[in-house]
Amino acid sequence: MPAGPPLGAIAAVLAVILTWSPAARGAESPPPYSCRLLYDEQKKCAFDPHCDKRVIERLTKECLRDGGRP
Repeated sequence: MPAGPPLGAIAAVLAVILTWSPAARGAESPPPYSCRLLYDEQKKCAFDPHCDKRVIERLTKECLRDGGRP
């Protein structure tokens, strides 16, 4: 009967696979600067009813242009 791989080796490989961090696999890059500005402005507008909606529209277009998600 041929000998298979030792169970210790299989357990070690499974442990490495299960604990592999997403950062090591190439996690997402941070959002573009225009998107971060948009998120900050949206937070301000959530608490200030007199915010300028044109700023939100402009930053949304810039964020999309830069490859982010609004």
